[in-house]
Formats: sequence, structure tokens, C-alpha cells
Amino acid sequence: MLVPAPSSGTKTMPGWKSRFHYRFNYQRFLVGTLMYLSMLSQADTVDPGQHYKMLTLTLDELLTELCISHAPTLESMIDTTQVWRRKPGQERWELPGLDISTDKRDKVLDLLEKLGLISPIGPLTRQYDYALLLGATAPGMKRRLDLLTEWWRQGVRFKRLIFLVGQRPLTPGADYLDILTKKSDQKTPDPLPFTETEAAIMLHQLVPMPEAMKALPVEFIDTPRNWRSGFWHRPNTRDTLKHWVKSGPLPGTALVISEQPHGIYQKEVVRQELPGFDIDLAAGPADPATNLPIYLDALALWLYNLKPFIPGAEQPAPSKTMIPPGRH
Repeated sequence: MLVPAPSSGTKTMPGWKSRFHYRFNYQRFLVGTLMYLSMLSQADTVDPGQHYKMLTLTLDELLTELCISHAPTLESMIDTTQVWRRKPGQERWELPGLDISTDKRDKVLDLLEKLGLISPIGPLTRQYDYALLLGATAPGMKRRLDLLTEWWRQGVRFKRLIFLVGQRPLTPGADYLDILTKKSDQKTPDPLPFTETEAAIMLHQLVPMPEAMKALPVEFIDTPRNWRSGFWHRPNTRDTLKHWVKSGPLPGTALVISEQPHGIYQKEVVRQELPGFDIDLAAGPADPATNLPIYLDALALWLYNLKPFIPGAEQPAPSKTMIPPGRH
């Protein structure tokens, strides 16, 4: 049976509150995390692969805190959480905020921390065959590439860098390419990238990294969009993995590069789509500016993908409950 992330041995940083009370500085996080990650405990983090009862209790507490009526079984609660999912065609950055009190928000964040959606997660070993950098907005991909670069400087090694990206048209209000290129000391590309794949290619050229890392074989998995129900749907994590598998990669060890709150969901999807691979996760911390609906959407998405592997859970019929493209 597949065991959902965070896996046994994964190290997380306890206590989200201290990070939320100062202005977020990604370099400061990198330095602090890399120095202390091996010393940190995962005692307060749920490992649902072994402790479904604890997952059930935590979800029950979360749903109760948000005043959402639900049945007491894990399967039922997973179904209930799907109310938090984005609408078809809606992106994460388009989700509105949730108007709740500060005390209630703090309690919800404590529970999300316990579920493993806030703190960073570091790699468990130093040698991998692949680094799988998952697509995102251009700033998100830059943060992930910066994170991977810092891990390289700390001794983590991999043989190939795979960008799992696609033909999502870039969005000016979310991708901020003009800001990214102005910060670079290198010559700005002309014209600017139009798709997520093109942005990944640009970032690989512009982001500073050690020469040995820059010289590694790199692949950009340019996954096409899908036309369904009268709309173009951008490729999702699962789509990009399926597209890469068509090229026939040899099974091996793979380090998934993501950031919270999406890391555990994406690791679960990678595990499902790459049987025979040994999957690990390195995820940066959740941005303090992340609003609660984004956390809840990520949680619901992870639980949906986890449900088929929960003992005794009934799989929904694909024809009736298949999540629309771009949402998983």
C-alpha cells in the first residue's frame, strides 16, 4: 500500500506562529532550516499512513472548528472536505479569503500544522537519480529552484533535473515575469516567456546555481493543455507525470521539489504515477501570506488522492466523481 506523505523519518519544523510574526525572508529560512532541520522533531505531525485514527481525530477537530456538519468516519470526512475544492477553471490565487476571527484562524493553522501542510520538509538522503521540480507560477518555480540550489550547496546530489511543467499561459498578476527579470544580473530574454514551460527554461538560465549543478542534464516536460467541456484546462501534476512517463524514464530515486501547502499532495500523486520509483520530498515552508482557502483546497486535494488507499474506503465511480482536469 502506498503511504502518504509526510513519510516516517520526514523532518518538519514545529510551530508556525514564530514564522508568521515576522516578515517572511526566504534566504533566512533556507539558512535556518539547513542548519537545524536534522535536529527537529516530527512528534506533532500526523503520519496518516500509520495513524488513520489520528488523521480522523484531527479532521474532526478541523471541521468542527469551521462549523461544518460531518459524519464521524474518515471516509465521510474526506468527502465533506471536498467542499473546499476550487471550482473548475479557478486557480489558487483566485480564491477569496475566509472571514473568521483571529483566534479561530490560529486554531485552524495549528491543526493544519499538525496535518503537515505548513512547515518545511527536507530530503532524507543525499543521493538521488532525479530531482523533479514541479511547475507553478514563475515566482513559485524560482523559489523551488532556489531551494534545490541551496540543498545542492549543502551536499544533496542528483543526476538529472526534470521540470514537470506545461503549456499554461502565464498570468501577469501571478507570474510577475517583469519583476523576476529585473532582479537578474543576466540579459533579460526578449521576448518574455508566454507559457509555464518557457518560464522554467528562462529561470534555469537566469537563477544562479553552482556550475556542476548547471551542467547536469535537464529536461522540460512540456505537457499540453486539455480541451474539455468547452474550456482549455492547464496540465496538472498528474498530467505532467503521465507525459514524462511516455518518454520511458528508468525507475530510480527521485526527490520531489515543491512548497507547502502543496508538498504532501504532490508527493502522493508522484508515488501513484511512478511505481517502482523511490520517492522523497523537499518542500519549502508555506508563505505567511497564504490564505486559509488555499490551505483547505490543498488539504482536500491531498485527501481525495489519498482516499483510495485508506483501508475500507470505497472508491467513487470515476464517471460520477472524477475531479475536473487542472484540479488534481
